[in-house]
Amino acid sequence: MLSYWMDFNDPLRTFDSLRRRMDQALREYADSEGRGQNLAFPRAALRDTKDAFVLVAEVPGLADAELQLSATQDSLTVSGERKATAPKGYAVHRRERGDLRFSRSFALPARIDVDKVAAELKNGLLVVTMPKHPESQPKQITVKAA
Repeated sequence: MLSYWMDFNDPLRTFDSLRRRMDQALREYADSEGRGQNLAFPRAALRDTKDAFVLVAEVPGLADAELQLSATQDSLTVSGERKATAPKGYAVHRRERGDLRFSRSFALPARIDVDKVAAELKNGLLVVTMPKHPESQPKQITVKAA
């Protein structure tokens, strides 16, 4: 079996080897995450229905009190914060989930009626329904024969 031998007498070679290993590790991480795409949190999908835009965002482990939404006529911002704390009387032996803080804005393709925006959190999915502003909805125009 061959083993990897490092020449510690040549510091430049050591740093070059370290750089190559880091590059490889970062490449493997990006590949495992879909080539580095969709690393934004929360992952979301924005749908356009006839009368509204519907945003569905994955926010597992967050309660409604930990989420904040802010809407303008052409954007929606979803932000949240969760503190990782142990229940009273418990000692933490291992923590793999830390504090979480995020903010993500979504540009909307048309104006919405901010006063009618509604949000619901169920089973880790945040569903935000944003009715379109009446002025931004297409109006059907009939063509008359001359």
